[in-house]
Amino acid sequence: MNGPMDPIRPDGTCTAIFTSPRLFGLGVLLVIGMAGGMAGCAEGPVKADPAVAEQLRALLQLSEEPVGAQTPLDWRESLGELDPAVEKDAPILLMGRVGGMPNPWPETETDFPWRRGTATFFLVDPATADEFAEHAGEDGAAHAADCPFCAREAASKANAVAAVTFLGTDGKAAGIDARELFGLSEGDTVVVRGKAKLLGDELLVVEADGLFRR
Repeated sequence: MNGPMDPIRPDGTCTAIFTSPRLFGLGVLLVIGMAGGMAGCAEGPVKADPAVAEQLRALLQLSEEPVGAQTPLDWRESLGELDPAVEKDAPILLMGRVGGMPNPWPETETDFPWRRGTATFFLVDPATADEFAEHAGEDGAAHAADCPFCAREAASKANAVAAVTFLGTDGKAAGIDARELFGLSEGDTVVVRGKAKLLGDELLVVEADGLFRR
């Protein structure tokens, strides 16, 4: 089945999510993510109250780097055969870069590596980010816009990406843009702490309760 579900995105835009096997996990994540900061197609995301943002930042930002973090690919390798428990909540310490590769899901995640208006970003395995950086050379991120090879490679390397969402005090995705909440930029190296889920044995989703920026 490849029909559109017509959801409203939490960044205030409308889009269609397709339920093909490859995009099923991402579609589920997008629907879950609507809980935080959804303002509707006619409205843009509301800028966070500075006091609320500061309070949440104090709860989530770690003063010391946790020990034992793994990259997304190392974490997957350590699983061996898929553990059914990972379909639920499994503790995780994950290290990687904010973005650093072309968008694997250009049809559904138009703001990759961010999800505008919510405390979500996409964390990329450093080894994968280095591969794309080496291929792009001096052109940098602009290279991927006109490179069919990069587009194909990005689509095939979704397993090197984790979708990280920080929850608010209500237990739902916080309706504050991750860039505003943590002062993050694409390319930053971070360690996140939280609970992991694998959707469809493909998409790694982390509900995070702590972040350390290197």
